[in-house]
Amino acid sequence: MKNSFNIWILIFLIPLTIMGQTDDLDRQIQDQERTLKELRKSIDQLNSKISRSQKDKQATAAEIHRLDKQITMISQLKRELQKESRLKEQQIDLLIETIKSTDEKITALKKRAARRAVYAYKLGRNRDIDLLLTSGDINQALRRSTYLSAITKAEKQTLAELEAMIQSNRSNQNNLARTVGSLKRNIEERERASRDIAAKQGKKKRQLKNIDQNITALKADLETKQRGKQKLQETISELINQRASKYKSTSNFAKNKGSLRWPVRGQLVGRFGPHKNEKLGTVTHNPGIDIAAAKGKDVHAVQDGYVVAITWIPGYGNTLIIDHGDNFYTVYAHIDNIKVAMDNKIFLDQVIAQVSDTGSLHGSRLHFEVWQGENKVDPIIWLRR
Repeated sequence: MKNSFNIWILIFLIPLTIMGQTDDLDRQIQDQERTLKELRKSIDQLNSKISRSQKDKQATAAEIHRLDKQITMISQLKRELQKESRLKEQQIDLLIETIKSTDEKITALKKRAARRAVYAYKLGRNRDIDLLLTSGDINQALRRSTYLSAITKAEKQTLAELEAMIQSNRSNQNNLARTVGSLKRNIEERERASRDIAAKQGKKKRQLKNIDQNITALKADLETKQRGKQKLQETISELINQRASKYKSTSNFAKNKGSLRWPVRGQLVGRFGPHKNEKLGTVTHNPGIDIAAAKGKDVHAVQDGYVVAITWIPGYGNTLIIDHGDNFYTVYAHIDNIKVAMDNKIFLDQVIAQVSDTGSLHGSRLHFEVWQGENKVDPIIWLRR
């Protein structure tokens, strides 16, 4: 009897557990669909803007930066589609499990209803009256009457439950078919995104071969970087004004001067400070350092902190800013496959992104800056020697 009771508990509780998981997945998928909708809208707006402004097909720094941004956004779309795909695969597994569990429950309820029907048939129609008439006293008769009424009520409830579960299974089977179809469309969109990325990367590579000798293009790139520096300055100033006391950091950033870990291992190809461009005859100031590294190499946080900005900056490409408290910020640019989100708590050595060539005309590299308030400081004196 105990084993039978335990089986019934499992039959009725397992679907409830699955239902909770399904609801949670539904919410996650809805959130993911909103993210994808916004991302697709941004890509369409960018493509429309490029179509209106693009008058010549020559290799220019502006054209390469536009291609770069397209590649970055389509790559992000592909990653978000992959997230949605994983969620829908989980949803499909749960729907199959739910349908199977409900089928088992329907079978069990049908068997129970059949046993009751056989029992009622064997007793005969007058058996209920006989049970009441043979009661020892009025109290016993009332108890028997209540019991018989409960059986009838239970049978009606069982039939109602069966009907509800059959309808639920039909609904789940329809949902399963729709989800499978949606997953198929997701895979097709990812494949299109992959082809689009490959085509644009090929175009960018062809244009990069010629641009190094194009003085006009190099000047345009220099102007783009200057605009990027100005935008980053404005971003830092805004963060200081808006987030002055939002985060309480215990990383003691200032005390670790000269011992911070390097964000990535590679070749130092650009130092902090003034740089003369021999081809253009100009002197520019590098607000950070540049570390050449293989595309896809992990980028690490140099200290604990909070993510306060994830953005695209001209000349910088994908850019991430971490607030370390006490008005110290670190900037990571020319990155891709960002693995953290806004307001995330970040820990020392945590992988936050990967090295890329977003915003760069000189191959994959990490651009790294250290800010103390609104002042740029030389990262080299902060990093471990």
